[in-house]
Amino acid sequence: MNEKDVRLMNSIMSGLGDTTQGGAVLLDVKSTQFVRVSLVLLRGLSEELQMPGIFISVDRPYQYMVHLLRMHQINPAKLTFIDVISRFSGDRKEGNANVGFVDGPFHVNSLPEALRQWSATIDNGVVNLKNCRFVLIDNLTSLLTYNNYSHVELFLRDFVEMLKSNANVLAPLMIDQERSPLLYETAKSLCTKEIVMKEEMRQVPTAASGKPYLKVADFRYVQGGIQG
Repeated sequence: MNEKDVRLMNSIMSGLGDTTQGGAVLLDVKSTQFVRVSLVLLRGLSEELQMPGIFISVDRPYQYMVHLLRMHQINPAKLTFIDVISRFSGDRKEGNANVGFVDGPFHVNSLPEALRQWSATIDNGVVNLKNCRFVLIDNLTSLLTYNNYSHVELFLRDFVEMLKSNANVLAPLMIDQERSPLLYETAKSLCTKEIVMKEEMRQVPTAASGKPYLKVADFRYVQGGIQG
């Protein structure tokens, strides 16, 4: 990861605050930045803080994120991947990563129940929420491509409710407010904290001439409790 990404990671981690408290946190992220923010979150949580976690891929097959993690020298050893895009498979490991499969994005409502069943499995369970500290979904909005809004809303509410039974599990929810305002408002009603990340223009002087020029700042953060 380059210096810019490290600064971004530190800013997000500061916004998350005490990760041991768990709970759902809403991140207003431009959809073009979902992959980048996922990477810095995974590095910050799983590698810097050594938190075991679950990464749920609903936008691309999980191998894509495994490839990016290794390309950026981020160790995926503490991560369990749940692939919602690929067809169901009984294999726990593929590509040297721990992975479970859900039968397609058209059955999103089955995901929370699958997590419950896997967690209840005594031996050879693919996933155990009791051993995880965070759950990250790569692109909640993409579920709307395969499901109507009411099904996605039901999934989101059931997902957050399920995590409440595991009080120390952190769930960062990345949504682009401008592109998915209704889903954003639903998620906002379920979260205890909001981090708004917006690109902004500002004037900074050049080193050579001293004249100002426009540059896109990394991100601007606003956090705080969400009012009901």
